[in-house]
Amino acid sequence: MIVTMQGLNAVAANATVQNVLTGQRYERSPFTAGVGNLYCCGSAAGLTAELNVGGTSITPPTNVNTQNRYPIVPDDVLVGTWEVLEGRLIQVTVVNTTAGALSFFWRVDIEEADIQIG
Repeated sequence: MIVTMQGLNAVAANATVQNVLTGQRYERSPFTAGVGNLYCCGSAAGLTAELNVGGTSITPPTNVNTQNRYPIVPDDVLVGTWEVLEGRLIQVTVVNTTAGALSFFWRVDIEEADIQIG
């Protein structure tokens, strides 16, 4: 089973959004063992994104591409194939380093891992 979350966040000039997934249904992983993918695009240069899962940094702040549209899979992957356990918080932090408001388009897919326990 795969679950998908997708959205758009306006990021004010020189501002930080701590977690674009706040309030999303799968902000915490629904699977005992899962594999995730993060895709993103920005409306212009100057956005950075960082992924943390369960309090562990998966990627440092990374520049976001400037396609100005919702991400296309697999073209707009920021970080792919990261592991997540059930109930762990998935946090995508976005920083706008410019003097103008920018749009951050994102998509997170979480797939249940094909493992057997026991």
